[in-house]
Amino acid sequence: MNPSVKTSSGLARPAAETGVRLFSLRPKQKRLLRYALVFVLLAGVGSAVYAYISTAPQRAENQFHNAMKLMKPGHYEEAIAGFSRAVRTWPELADAYFERGNAYHVLGRDDEALADFEKATDVNPNLALAYAALGSIYRDRKDYKHAMEAYTKSIDSKPNVDVYFERGQTYESLGEHQKAVDDFDRAILEMPLSPEVYRSRAAARRNLGDQAGYEADRDTARRMERRR
Repeated sequence: MNPSVKTSSGLARPAAETGVRLFSLRPKQKRLLRYALVFVLLAGVGSAVYAYISTAPQRAENQFHNAMKLMKPGHYEEAIAGFSRAVRTWPELADAYFERGNAYHVLGRDDEALADFEKATDVNPNLALAYAALGSIYRDRKDYKHAMEAYTKSIDSKPNVDVYFERGQTYESLGEHQKAVDDFDRAILEMPLSPEVYRSRAAARRNLGDQAGYEADRDTARRMERRR
């Protein structure tokens, strides 16, 4: 006996012709269906992952700018946490390492600051400010060799008057007085009203035996200080 079912029109149709047969697939057809479902699932996941990764740089930039707003007394630890989120989101954000290093430096955590400044220069070898920051910490530690290397890399990346001044002071500490004078000359070209630079050049000239140059720079520094 061939059982039947009724359709919406009331007419009888053999059960074998109903949708029940859709589930009676052959093994090969079932495998193909599973492959198709897996492919669709993987395509959807891949699309979501790609979309998430492709937005990482912008998300990191947003986290970086939020952290920068916290770079003020009483909030440096929060800023550090914000910069850490930014580099976790996008490890190629050199500015986040640099600014986190600045926050560490303010807190007196110079080992961590050095590590971040080094990482910043690894990510962006042309980040002159990071080299300058490295130089300052090394100079404070009287590690003049590494300070000189860092200052020179900073100047090679982007000449900066403050770095010329600091490198000049480092040369002076190393006893290389003429090189110190040369760097102070460059600094004075950009900072002609800075008595500190004239005083530093005066000391270097005195050490070179240039008494007239020493007195001229000393007197210039005194006049500038009186005008302040």
